[in-house]
Amino acid sequence: MSRTWKTPDGQEITEEMIAQWCDAYESGSFPEGEHTVGQVVHGRPPLSTEGTAVISVKVPLGLKLAIERRAEQQGISTSAFTRSALTDKLLAS
Repeated sequence: MSRTWKTPDGQEITEEMIAQWCDAYESGSFPEGEHTVGQVVHGRPPLSTEGTAVISVKVPLGLKLAIERRAEQQGISTSAFTRSALTDKLLAS
């Protein structure tokens, strides 16, 4: 039996539909009924629309290693982990 999923608007998605979409994308085309809405943008999206700045902070070596370990466990960069920790702290206050 094939697995199915429902989208928020109630459309049913089947494994067969997904396989057809994959085949179309892999051949460089769009699935039937689908079209592009703009150009492909290469690269990572910006972190912010307001720009970014670098903050240099000295921390004990043990803290740096703990941050690196936790970030690796979560599958994110140390920068992303640190941004998240700072955001969490600011939102908590």
